[in-house]
Amino acid sequence: MAGPAHRRRIDPLGLWFCGLAVLGLARAWLYLVRDGGTAGAVGWAWLAGSLLLAGIGLGLACRGLARA
Repeated sequence: MAGPAHRRRIDPLGLWFCGLAVLGLARAWLYLVRDGGTAGAVGWAWLAGSLLLAGIGLGLACRGLARA
């Protein structure tokens, strides 16, 4: 009998980070378009953190796919 079939798996932590990044981007959108588009420091911080989290999540997800 052959060994177990190699299936491509996405890293669950990467998916978790991507999900949190989507929620953070939604929150950043609310901060950045509130009050007629006057972007405050909080909105930009949410945007930067969300993009960083998305990059980490995508990196982990791609690493999991490449390893399989």
